Amino acid sequence: MDLVVAQKWATATFVKYRVEGVHNARAAVVRGDYPGNADVLDRVTVEFTWDNKKGAIVGTVTVADAKSDLSNIKSDKTNCPPPQLKDGYEHFQTVSHSLSSSEQVQIKGTRTFPAASVSNYPASCSMRAIPGGKEDVLLWVAGVGPEALAMPIVPGGPIAVAPDRKSFSIKGAGNWVWTYTPTLGP
Repeated sequence: MDLVVAQKWATATFVKYRVEGVHNARAAVVRGDYPGNADVLDRVTVEFTWDNKKGAIVGTVTVADAKSDLSNIKSDKTNCPPPQLKDGYEHFQTVSHSLSSSEQVQIKGTRTFPAASVSNYPASCSMRAIPGGKEDVLLWVAGVGPEALAMPIVPGGPIAVAPDRKSFSIKGAGNWVWTYTPTLGP
């Protein structure tokens, strides 16, 4: 435990957070039960103010997201050609956000699957057209006290503290990793 860092954040009244969520994992990029996966990189950034004494998010919350990047598109576990996407795939596109409690932001979004040509696996590798579509998706970002920066740096632990103790990361659901960067507030 770094006691100097612990003391710095224990005396803070307000903490401004920039939280960057990164999804960097293999995911299905065609709608339905068809072979078609890619390495998907997507980002969501959430900014808010944390009342350190009350343990609550206060004020305005902002959410921004980036366009999804795809690579290594394949028909996994087959010897068939990769799917041909007719438009862009979007892993997460923000629709709205709200506080689901005083300590948590709920972000409603959509996942957009483009129309595509996919193999008829397992019958054959001939291609057929399938429609695209959208799914509703939810993400949650929790407010966390900045004292996490003072925790021991333990590789593989539930909270990964950066060596410079300026940020910490938490693994979330759905292959998202959330990196919290706090600054002292007003």
